[in-house]
Formats: sequence, C-alpha cells, structure tokens
Amino acid sequence: MKARLDIGFWTESIIHSYTQIFFSKDKFLGVLLITITFLDVSVGVSGVVAVIVSNLIAMILGFDQKFIREGSYGFNGLLVGLGLGLFYVPNVAFFVVLVVVMLLTVLSTIAISGILAKYGLPYLSIPFLIGIWSITLASRSFEAIGLSEKGVYILNELYANGEDWLVNTYHWFNESNIPQAILIYLKSLGAILFQFNAFSGIIIALGLLVYSRISFSLSILSFLVAYYFYWFIGADIDALGYSYIGFNFILSGIAVGSFFLVPSKSSYLWSFALVPAIVVLTAAIGSLFSIVQLGVYSLPFNVIVIIFLYVLKLRMNPQAEPQEVVFQLYSPEKNLYEKVSNKRRYSNFQQTAIEPPFFGEWYISQGHDGEYTHKEEWKDAWDFVIVDANEQQFKNDGDYKEDYFCYDKPVLAPADGVVENVLTGVEDNIIGDSNLNQNWGNTVVIKHGYQLYTQLSHLRDGSIRVKKGEEVKKGDVIGNCGNSGRSPYPHLHFQIQHTPFIGSKTLNYPLSSYLEEENGQWKFKFFDFPKQGDHVKSVDTQKLLSSAFHFIPGRILEFKVKEGEKETNVKWEVQNDMYNNTYLYCSQTKSKAYFVNDGTLHYFTLFEGKRNSLLYYFFMGAYKVLLGYYQDLKVEEQYPLYLLAPHGLRYLHDFTAPFFQYMKAAYSLEYVQIDDDLSPTEIKLKSSAQLKVFNQTQREMRFNITIQDSRFAGFEIEMDKRKMIAQCVK
Repeated sequence: MKARLDIGFWTESIIHSYTQIFFSKDKFLGVLLITITFLDVSVGVSGVVAVIVSNLIAMILGFDQKFIREGSYGFNGLLVGLGLGLFYVPNVAFFVVLVVVMLLTVLSTIAISGILAKYGLPYLSIPFLIGIWSITLASRSFEAIGLSEKGVYILNELYANGEDWLVNTYHWFNESNIPQAILIYLKSLGAILFQFNAFSGIIIALGLLVYSRISFSLSILSFLVAYYFYWFIGADIDALGYSYIGFNFILSGIAVGSFFLVPSKSSYLWSFALVPAIVVLTAAIGSLFSIVQLGVYSLPFNVIVIIFLYVLKLRMNPQAEPQEVVFQLYSPEKNLYEKVSNKRRYSNFQQTAIEPPFFGEWYISQGHDGEYTHKEEWKDAWDFVIVDANEQQFKNDGDYKEDYFCYDKPVLAPADGVVENVLTGVEDNIIGDSNLNQNWGNTVVIKHGYQLYTQLSHLRDGSIRVKKGEEVKKGDVIGNCGNSGRSPYPHLHFQIQHTPFIGSKTLNYPLSSYLEEENGQWKFKFFDFPKQGDHVKSVDTQKLLSSAFHFIPGRILEFKVKEGEKETNVKWEVQNDMYNNTYLYCSQTKSKAYFVNDGTLHYFTLFEGKRNSLLYYFFMGAYKVLLGYYQDLKVEEQYPLYLLAPHGLRYLHDFTAPFFQYMKAAYSLEYVQIDDDLSPTEIKLKSSAQLKVFNQTQREMRFNITIQDSRFAGFEIEMDKRKMIAQCVK
C-alpha cells in the first residue's frame, strides 16, 4: 500500500519503463524519451497511461515492487500504448480497449518471463508483439475506435504542437543532404518509440551517447552492417526507410554487443555477424505477415537474440568469449569495467576459501607437477616443510626426525567442515626410509562442501585429534606433522580433491589467503597457487582489526564528519538482502557498499549511491584489508574504472575500452603503525586510490585509517585540495 501512494516510486517506475527499451536505468535518458513521445500529444499520453496501468496491474497481482520500479512490467505495455496512440483516435472506447490490452500484455509478460527464466533467457519485447498484433487484428471489427490519420497530416500536427520551429526542423532533417544511411538510421531509431521522423532519432541518439558510448557506437555500426548488407545482396534498401524495420538491427546490436554480453571484440563481432541473419528473417517474416497485413515490428530481433543467448548457455566452457554478463549493472561501461577488475581480482576465485593448514612460515619442497611424487592424477598437491635462513630443513646432521623443523608442528583444518575419513596407527619412518605399503601414512580427510575435500597426510603417529563425523572449524588443530607413509623425511602433504577417499585424484584448487615472499618482501596472495621453492606464510589475524571490520547485520556505525568549518553526522547500518549479500547502508544518501569478510580478509565488492558520500570514500579507502598486521606490507588491487574516473574524463576512453584500455584505477594499502605487538590498542593504516592514464597518475585520493578499541577512531580523506575527517562516535 505504501508504494501505491509513493510519488517517487511511481516516477521511477514510469521513467524506467522508457529506459528499459534501451536496456538502461539512466534517468536522463528516460526523461528524454518521455519528452520525445510527446511530440505527438496523443501518443505521449497513451504511452504514459499504458505504463501506469501496466504497473498498477502488476502491483495488484502482488508482484515484486522492485521489478515494478525497474520498469520490468511496464516497458512492453509502453510500446503497445505508443503504437495504439499513433494508430487510433483517442476517445472513451480507445482508453477502455487500452486497459484491456494492457492486462493482456502484462499477463503475457509474466507468463513468458516465467517460462524463459527457467533457461536464463530474457523475454525482450515478445509481450509487446502479442499485445500490438492482438489489437491490430481485433480492431478491424471494433467500430467504436477509428484509425488515426496522423501519418497523412503530420506537418499540421507538428505545427499544432511546436509551431514553425518544429516544422522547419522536421524539413531540415528529412529534406537536407544528410547521407541516406544516416537518415534512415535516425528514422529507425525514432521508430522504436513510434516517432517516424529523423528529428526524434537524433534526440534519441544524443540521449544514447550521453548514457553509453558503447551502446551508441553499436547502434550505428550494427545498422550500417545491415544497410550495406542490403546493398550487397541487391535487396531494396528503401525498405529500411519506409518500413522502419531498421530498429531490429539497432536493438540487436545493443543487446548482444553490450548488454547481455560483456563488451569486447568478440561481442562486437557477434553483434555484426547476427545482422545478416536478422535481415533474412525479416524478409521471410515480412512476406508471410503481409498476407494478413500485420507489421513485423521487433519479431526478428527477438527471435535471433533469444536463440543466440540460448546457444551460448549450451557451451561447455561458459568463460569462453563472448562472456555473458553475470551481474547486470544496466550500463555497458560498468559491466565491462567490473569484468576487467574482477578478472584480475577473482581470476582463481572459489566460493569456499581453503587456507594454508599451518601456523607461521613454511617452504614448498614440492609443488604441482612435482619432480618426485606429484604426477598424473595426483599432480595438484603441495608438500610443505620448514626451513631456516640457509633453507635447511633440519638442524645438526638431520639424522633424526626430531631434527627437522616441521616435525611435530601443529596441522590445522584449512576451512570449516566435517571429518570424512581418518587413518591412524602408521608408525613414523626412520629418516631416509619410506613405507610404500601404507603410502599416505596417518591421514585426515575433511569435507568442506559438495565434492570438495582436503587431505592432510604423513601426520605423526598418535597425533590425530579428530574422529570421523566430527565438525571442525578453520584453524582447529587436527594433528601434527610427521614422517609416516611414503615419506623419507618429515613433511606435510596437502591436497584438495573431489571425493572423500584417501588417495583420491587431486583437484586444481587455489589457496585463498596467504603471504608469499617475493624479493625479500611479503606479498599478499588471494586465491592463488604457490609454487615449488616459494616461502609462504599463513595469515595471523589481528583482533583489533578483526573486531573493527566485524560488520554483522544490525550493527550501527555513527560518525562525526568535519570538512573545513562544516560538521555533519553520518550513520550507517549493516544490512543484508534477500540473497544474503551483506552491505553497509547510509540512509542519508541512500548509498550501499557491499562487502565480504571471510575471517582473514575484508573486501568490498560493489558500491551503489552517491560519489560524494562518506560511505563511498570508506569503500574506496578500505577496498581490501587483510585482517592481520604486517609492518610495511602492501595490499594492492584494481578498482573498476568507473568508480574513480570522472564521467567526462573517461568519455573518449569508453569508445575504445572494449578493444584497448589506457586508463586504470589502482588501490594500495599499507600497514603503518601498531602501538604494541602483543596487546595493541591502536593501529594505523594508509591507502590510496590513483587514476592512471598511460601509467601517469592524473587523480589521487589518500586515506588514513586509525583503529582504536575495535572501532574507527579516525578516517581521513585527502583529495583535490579537500580534506575530510570522520570520527566514529558509536
């Protein structure tokens, strides 16, 4: 009931119903599209009424208000309404029929979306086709509604609506020396909103250009491919002009090249490759539909795009090019920049985090595809030992297992799980010997999820502390490193596998969070594969950091923010959505910062809202924080470009981005100071966000974070000669 009286809700639902036609949520584009439809008042009114009625029907039926607000149930009704407003004379009977057709269109939308959603496919404008064809055929026997003569007396209508300037503009666009291909493109673009003139087309094109450079370029290029294909095969190019079917190629180019697929060379090529198929299908359907005097409208676009997207879902490798958009941001540029960032950030990401099964620093004596035992089906495993500064594994002469630094050291559960298998009672070997009959020695297998197990082998006889069926938490001690089984010297064999059996085939699966020594410095690794000869260290979390970043749903954070003489109070609340995604929410700015905390690492994943809010700056400054303190350790990451690059600065870059990128947004975090290693009360971090163009820094934001008593005592932001200081008061 609240939404029914919410003006903001209805305003957004109307605007988004218009923008959805171009796969967008851009409000500027939406207002522009609404304005264009009112060049013919009856068409504009019919469209708005159709949207309101469609959304009201969806609300009465009890459908999700989120989708109503996004225009998901309104844009097909809008298209039908615009068509009716153009073709028929508005009167009482007209609006009654309009309501009936909206009911048919909404029901079709819901039914078709339910069917296609099972296959992960969009319903596009199929409901519009059902609605417009139904009324076109049925109205031939409806005497109360009459056909409009707008197309016959269009100049009179333009004069009535806009006086001389609109008539002159119409003449200029339709009778000037604009190249035929561009003129037909503009008319086809306008025809999407049932505005059959080039003036509407150029306004829509400008709106597209402001909204998305990628969509704009694809709309032109896809149309030109169709135009010259018509010329190449000797078809009637004029058909594109007088039938206005050219919008099929425009919409298919945008849909395939930039919306459903991540913009790339491959998506562009496929959007062009599908054009000839749409041309052939358009001609074939046009021949059939001419018999019953029905328009083809957007049917070819719907058929080809849905078939193509369905074919992509049948691929064995969904990561192959072109790649489908997984999380839709309703902006080709944002989809692309998120993909570029995530490819680096989550290149080996797995849902379950498997961490090194030990405390402190260890050395990999044998990695994947090892030179001794890690071969064939067992090639994806690691052998860990401890070495000294001279990379020796033992003290004295190493004649006794007790001489080895790793011997009897605790072995930990690498993640939460249930003990699936335990083998005990295998004696430790004398140094140099191997027990080939009991190859794996004392072993524990832990189940962490569906078809995900870890195996820890060669444990010390009598050290295993867990039993089959027992639940374990990440970091629990399950036993001690030993020298049992096929083990000539003490070491820990660690592998990840699909099945619960001891000695199962290994699985190529990364370690989630660890430190690796590179050139004498420790580097943080996130879901990566350490190699033979690497020194790796498990992350020891710091309680002060862990508590500060322990954002559980319901937690409230309040800040006093000072910038110059201005002081404001800001409040955040930790919330989670229906999909159990957790985020910080600022009610003052309606901003959200989604994050993940796996106990070892806090990292933000997505920001929605205002770029001048404190929450945005916190998102940028604490983008990725390791929850352990390591002096001078540097954590680096790459932001999606749109988060840092101003819209105007990346304007030209957006055109080239699917093919070549010369801008990047880089994040860096350093651990500056801790007041006490054993019992700290204060930790200081500093981070920066840098926008680089051809590797030259063009813009920088600097952040200082002070944590005291498990809260953010200070958060400072410096940028563009501005300085903000935020202090947590709760």
